[in-house]
Amino acid sequence: MRHPDILAREGSVLLIADVQKKCIKPIYKKEAMINNIKTLVSFAGMIGLPVVLTELAPAKFGGTIEEIQKLVPRLEPIKRSRYSAFANEDLTLRFEAMNTNTIIVAGMEAHISVCQTVLDAITRGFRVHVVLNATSARKKVNWNTAIGKMRAAGAVITTMEMLMHEIIGRVDDPQYEKIAELARREFDL
Repeated sequence: MRHPDILAREGSVLLIADVQKKCIKPIYKKEAMINNIKTLVSFAGMIGLPVVLTELAPAKFGGTIEEIQKLVPRLEPIKRSRYSAFANEDLTLRFEAMNTNTIIVAGMEAHISVCQTVLDAITRGFRVHVVLNATSARKKVNWNTAIGKMRAAGAVITTMEMLMHEIIGRVDDPQYEKIAELARREFDL
C-alpha cells in the first residue's frame, strides 16, 4: 500500500491554469514556469495523462500562450469569468467523465486563480498537487504566500521532477530513460 500523497497515473489529470498572452509579461521567472509547463505537457503525452487547460476571460486576457497551445492544439480550454476554474461547471463535468480523483495544478497566477481553484478542488474532495516550479505570479511574495496557503489547506506541494518519478514509480518502466531525460530539463523558479 502506498502513501496517498504519492502521485499515481490512474485518476490524475494535469490542469494548466490561465497561462495567457496578455498576462504573461510581468510574471516572476516566467521562462522557467513556461519551460516546466511545456515539459509537463510532454510528459503527460508520453504517459497518457489527461490535460485540461483553463482560461480566465480570454477576450480580456488573451488565450493560452502559443508555446503551450501548440503542444495541445486540439484541446479546447475551459473559459470562465470567475477566478476559480470550478466556477465553470464544465470543469467538474470533465473531471467526472475522466474519473478524476487527483488534480495536478500548474499555471498562474498562484495567488489568484490557482489558489482559488485549488481550494475549491480540495473542498470538492479532490487530492491536489501543486507544481511549485510550474506555477508563478507577478510578485514572488504573492507566489510564496499562495503556496503556503494552499499547503495549509491540504494541497501537496511538489516539483516537476518529483511528480514525474512518483508517477512512473520505478526504473524498469519502459519509458524511464525518456522520462529521466525530460526531468533533467527542470528549471528552478
